[in-house]
Amino acid sequence: MSNNTETTTATSTTQVSESTVPEDTVLTTTQDAESQAPITRVVVIAIDHSTHSQQAFYWALKNFLRKENDLVVLVNVRSIPTVPGPYAAIGASYMDFSEVVTSLEEQHRLSSHSLLQDFASKLKAQNFACKAIAMKGDARDEIVRKVAELNADALVIGSRGLGALKRTLLGSVSDYCSHNCHCTVIIVKERVEQKQ
Repeated sequence: MSNNTETTTATSTTQVSESTVPEDTVLTTTQDAESQAPITRVVVIAIDHSTHSQQAFYWALKNFLRKENDLVVLVNVRSIPTVPGPYAAIGASYMDFSEVVTSLEEQHRLSSHSLLQDFASKLKAQNFACKAIAMKGDARDEIVRKVAELNADALVIGSRGLGALKRTLLGSVSDYCSHNCHCTVIIVKERVEQKQ
């Protein structure tokens, strides 16, 4: 585990961890005792608030996940809040933004936990063993790090559908993960309705 990471574990309830560390295990569930088989595959699904992420989740649920022996790990990476734009640009180092940044971080953390709980509840309702992890930092680096740490067998991630120029200038999380993860990376593209 990296030196900026600490994990807290919640039981199979849906309560949010009160920790403000860079990484929180928001929820851990197991299968019902009668249907429990040994876990033979770890599948990480990267989620955020985008429709691309939602499509990737539902694609995996319908086409890829096996409830009999998969551990599904949901990960959400939130960015680290910084000093508001114009104040940082003028070098307002004499102003104390610590309360603003702390408040923003708490809002982002709660939003991340809520998102993870929503998706985890869908898995729990279908009797999947799952774990939901909230992290903060650069999404590309944190997803690759967590996939390696879990020794995951597959990563499912949505495609943002960036144009060629934006993809070249900004890079994409899915592209970065496909080149840097040691496991199979499934990039779920946005489904475009065909006109007839």
